[in-house]
Amino acid sequence: MASPAPVDPNKAIRIARFFSYPKQELYLLASFIFLVSLAHYLSLLHRYLSRNRPHATRPTSNAIRWRRLPLAATDTLRAMAFRWTVPLGLGYTLNLAELGLTVGYIGVLFSWTFVNTTNLEGMLVDPKYYANRAGTIAASQLPIMAALGMRNNLFSYLTGVSFDKLNYLHRVSARVICVLAWIHGGGRITVGLTDDETIDHRWVQCGLLAASTLTLLCILSVRPARERAYEFFLAVHLLFALMFMLAILFHLTGRTKTYYGAWPAFIVWGIDRAIRLIQLLLYNRGYFLSTKPTSETLDARLTLLTPHFLRISLRRPSIHWRAGQSAFLSFPSLGGGWAFESHPFTIATLDDSSKDDKELVFILRVRKGLTQRLALAAGNPNSDKLEGAQRVYISGPTSSPPLLVGYQRIALIAGGSGAAFTLPLLLDVIRRARTGDTGCQHVLFIWAIRDIENISWISTILTPFLCSPSLPPSLGLKILFYITSSSSTPSDSEESSISGDVDVEKWAEVETPVTSPSPVLSKSPSGSGSVEGEGEGESSNSDKSNGKEKVVAGKGPDAASASTATLLTHPAVRVLRGRPDMAALLGDEIGAATGRADFFLCFFLSSFHSIACFVLHVPGNLLNRSLSTYLNSSHLNSPNSTYDNSVCGTHSLAESVRLALRTPRPMDILRGGPSVTLHVEAFGGN
Repeated sequence: MASPAPVDPNKAIRIARFFSYPKQELYLLASFIFLVSLAHYLSLLHRYLSRNRPHATRPTSNAIRWRRLPLAATDTLRAMAFRWTVPLGLGYTLNLAELGLTVGYIGVLFSWTFVNTTNLEGMLVDPKYYANRAGTIAASQLPIMAALGMRNNLFSYLTGVSFDKLNYLHRVSARVICVLAWIHGGGRITVGLTDDETIDHRWVQCGLLAASTLTLLCILSVRPARERAYEFFLAVHLLFALMFMLAILFHLTGRTKTYYGAWPAFIVWGIDRAIRLIQLLLYNRGYFLSTKPTSETLDARLTLLTPHFLRISLRRPSIHWRAGQSAFLSFPSLGGGWAFESHPFTIATLDDSSKDDKELVFILRVRKGLTQRLALAAGNPNSDKLEGAQRVYISGPTSSPPLLVGYQRIALIAGGSGAAFTLPLLLDVIRRARTGDTGCQHVLFIWAIRDIENISWISTILTPFLCSPSLPPSLGLKILFYITSSSSTPSDSEESSISGDVDVEKWAEVETPVTSPSPVLSKSPSGSGSVEGEGEGESSNSDKSNGKEKVVAGKGPDAASASTATLLTHPAVRVLRGRPDMAALLGDEIGAATGRADFFLCFFLSSFHSIACFVLHVPGNLLNRSLSTYLNSSHLNSPNSTYDNSVCGTHSLAESVRLALRTPRPMDILRGGPSVTLHVEAFGGN
């Protein structure tokens, strides 16, 4: 009688840890997400409850108030986590919060992979302990990776972080899974592939295919490759992601472990696609149910504003959105190789719940790809204001724009099509002021454009809000349009005074001292449209003389419209020629604040289609120095600046502001000083 085979005393331990460790790391990640979500919703609740609270003035004494210690600690943590950055080369820059999340996430997964891998014989890092465990932990991350990459993102709803920012963590998760997959494969090869684990078995081949496909996808998803051919990347991503998920599904089927990640990931993907399909059918049902004349009313109207800018207008019932949100648009006849290719664009209008048929307006920069095809469809790019109609499918809304509630003073600054983001935020503040739902006392809106005719892009949207009799007198408004192109300057023979009635038949130009209102901000739309804000100001020569700037008023006959004429004659509106002096504007606005100065700033980061938004409670001299440093940098004052200047990109602009705001100020806050909150949104992360 043969003796029984010896029992491996390590086997029971390995199996127990194989099942328990992946659950433990999931519990830890879930706890972290819960804490972030709790902090997010408590912050929202506090802002809503205190939105109409009077803003207290700063104490005159310098006594330390220990009850402000939590606020000082929070502000110090923000300054260190979000304003200190680490350059990684090749355009990669991470702040300490992003770096901490990345290192922490990697550390958690690798710790649970390699912890307690010493066997009973004393062998360190025994592959029999970590090989299968690495594969199981990698599989457990598949639903998280899938959820982080979805438009309808559960993590966005929980944490308030926009889906486009979570794409960075989506890529981090995919790359960590890729490394764990090869650790799993390498460990299994070290142990030995025997019996049904040899390479000639289909489920083993599928595992190798999954790891190889994910590796190629990770290589092709690096930032330089994505930016060089983004539409090609989208097609490759769709194909390779599907191959990876199917391969990993068949691989896990070989050990009946599909519940560890494959099926949950497919469920997450299916829910997102189901929501998109519901939105597609709901918001575009007129195309599927109505007659041709009715469905044509849903078509998008394309207007070529200039050879570089395009406006898309369309009407939809039932859709709702927040100010500053974006929507995905798909043009079947212009989709290139894929009929339902869609891109996000910022909605420049407000959601009017009193109307059944709502108009959505998008202002975007013409670039390559879809926007270039849209411009060609609108008409000859060399002709102005040519219109065309195109069938369009809309889904969304998406993104998580800041909610401007509870701020005393707000400044919004945009350039070019950046107004598509700042304009709805301005209108939302005005609408809230009408109903007494905001404590805001003053709003500064600055828009830098090349030609005064560009004002007509937003005049039909803005004028009704400014001229409304329900506009509360307690809300101070200052609307400044800066004309940055010298070509739009009127001749001296056409001068008239800006005070009094504006001659809408002629340009009027006078010399006036520079009066700098409140803070500024520059912003960019979410989506493929790009803003030119800083680039516009750079490319034109600032016309200053003896501390004065030229002020332009009026309306050119070629751009004449009733709404533009009404807008330009409004007492809150001024039109100036030259580049806005941001440092002076911000300094004056901060100096005018009687209490806590709260500012919302948006800077357009042109090279990576990014937006940096700042809610500031800062001393005037600190912010004045930061913006002076930025505006006087060689990047902005270069005589070789062009209309689409990419040097004012993510690194140069965001770093300049972070540099000024990164110094912690705990003692100042303990003595009653203001706090600083920095919010950054960006497309095209690392």
